[in-house]
Amino acid sequence: MNTSIEYTSLVDKDDTVIGIVGGMGPEAGVNLVGAIHKHTKAVKDQDHLSTILMSFPKHIEDRTAFINGKIVNNPGYEVAKVIEKLENAGAKLIGIACNSSHSPVIYNVILDELGKRQSQVKILNMPFETCKHIKNHHPNISRVGVISTNGTYVSGIYDEILKEMGFEVIKPEYDFQSEVIHEIVYNVDYGLKSKSDEISHQINYLMQKALDFFKNNGADAVILGCTELALIPKNFYKTDLLLFDSNELFAMALIEQAKILEKMIRPIK
Repeated sequence: MNTSIEYTSLVDKDDTVIGIVGGMGPEAGVNLVGAIHKHTKAVKDQDHLSTILMSFPKHIEDRTAFINGKIVNNPGYEVAKVIEKLENAGAKLIGIACNSSHSPVIYNVILDELGKRQSQVKILNMPFETCKHIKNHHPNISRVGVISTNGTYVSGIYDEILKEMGFEVIKPEYDFQSEVIHEIVYNVDYGLKSKSDEISHQINYLMQKALDFFKNNGADAVILGCTELALIPKNFYKTDLLLFDSNELFAMALIEQAKILEKMIRPIK
């Protein structure tokens, strides 16, 4: 007797399912799904959007290590495999819960691999959607800084998008980026990826130092350009700069796009 489960049979073909590629890091993917639920206007369970989170952290190489040439395997190939699994499970819209995965050297491989597989999913780009939100909703902002990992910093993905949208990018020298900002996420003793029991005072100190840099250099706003940063409570640091959480804004963009696709699939009569 065949006991295998056809995942596609569990999903209504008219349901616009959001698929989330997690595992980079694992909590960031969970946080993105939580943000989708948080920002969906709902009064009952059935009002929420269908989501599938797939998190295979041990299979996806570190993005920053690849971008900086410390490993040779491009993580984009494994991310594309996860997207294929999500599509097979019924997802029509995809969000990748990792900013550095959108760096061209990785993101282009993902798109190429999906093209070879003749994938039909729609993929939203986290850095683009984050910058677009600022452009559309905050016309008085002109100078923007980005707190990110070294991988995202080196790739320049936010710099390029922000400049194309007419913003001036406030960017620290690499030493400050590597010794202060990158450590918030990657320090093996207290960084957000170290899975410490609590957000440490060292992270508070480094975040404050980073925010002070952007403030002192004339930034109007700062993008939290690493999904791990969404794990820090908003009241953990003090600043009068406008902060834009890429994970949260991406969740809002996924909700908006899902509703658009839903209307295309099931037009209102």
